[in-house]
Amino acid sequence: MKILYGITKSNFGGAQRYVFDLATEAKKAGHDVAVLCGAGGVLVDKLRENKIRVIEIEGLKRDISVVDESRSFYFIFRTLVEENPDVFHTNSSKMGGVGNLAARLAGVRKIIFTAHGWAFNEPRPLYQKLIIKFFVWLTILLSHKTICVSEQSKTDVESWPFIRSKLTVVHNGVEKFEIIPREQARRALGIHDDTLVVGTLAELHPIKGLDLLIEAWDKFSKNRHVHLMILGEGEARKDLEELITVLGLTSSVTLKGYMENARQYLHAFDIFCLPSRSENLPYAILEAGIAGLPTIASEVGGIPEIIETGINGVLVEKENPEIIFSTLLLLAENAPLRERLGVKLKEDVTENFSVEKMLRNTLASY
Repeated sequence: MKILYGITKSNFGGAQRYVFDLATEAKKAGHDVAVLCGAGGVLVDKLRENKIRVIEIEGLKRDISVVDESRSFYFIFRTLVEENPDVFHTNSSKMGGVGNLAARLAGVRKIIFTAHGWAFNEPRPLYQKLIIKFFVWLTILLSHKTICVSEQSKTDVESWPFIRSKLTVVHNGVEKFEIIPREQARRALGIHDDTLVVGTLAELHPIKGLDLLIEAWDKFSKNRHVHLMILGEGEARKDLEELITVLGLTSSVTLKGYMENARQYLHAFDIFCLPSRSENLPYAILEAGIAGLPTIASEVGGIPEIIETGINGVLVEKENPEIIFSTLLLLAENAPLRERLGVKLKEDVTENFSVEKMLRNTLASY
């Protein structure tokens, strides 16, 4: 098949990793693959390193602009007519909406949309949620098939009119990857002793709930030889830095910023924590599983489809720093429990959330 993948931004978040994995694996399987995306990001570089053809859209951004959207729509439409793909697989809300409409008008034979998360589940005013729901509904309606990466994301929309038959579930998958040995990883992150380290890989965005983790840390870190290491960058950095300073945690919390291939440092952590306010099926938890880390995560979105409390991790109520604190305390004081949870999570992720399985089920939807 000739497959064209489309995504708005060309940074390297979860949706971009998904596109990268599908594009590279589909090419290995013998398909003619290209990616249509915003210009000049890490995704573009990684795709080209892997000999994947990239079609960049200048001016395609997450923010809304009537002029930019009109130009992007025309560019996408013209590209689809020229490329004439068998499958146009869109990702992200803007590429889904604009791209799916352009694909319908261009007569693309199969339009696939992957929902990496519903923005209407994020904390925002009711009127915004209603507007977003309407455009999500249109995006799904314009697709021939919409892939939900968790059962929960399918449940969120399956009662809406005319779209139930378009929905299918394909969980995200992650391949085994190289992880630096514990002591080497700790040295690279600036940890030079036997401190108990709690860590996370996350965009610095309010939706990730890192402020909640820091509030819990304020209580947990008192009189303990511990360190919180946050790998990632984003718009909430200033707010998080202020919170860390106000709480007097500058010596025990590090905002490490963006690090290339951050997941290679996972063995530096003793506990992984992702206290998000909203999620779908986050790659960060799958990667923590491959690393065999005991994991604490919010009971939101598709996370309960990965983690079962007491079996392979611990789920906590969202927006509750007190429960995060008590769970950190439980795991910090029980090394055998940490070991057992990490081993089981690694087994479950390896068996149930592989890239091979994701690719197989995705290609079946084409």
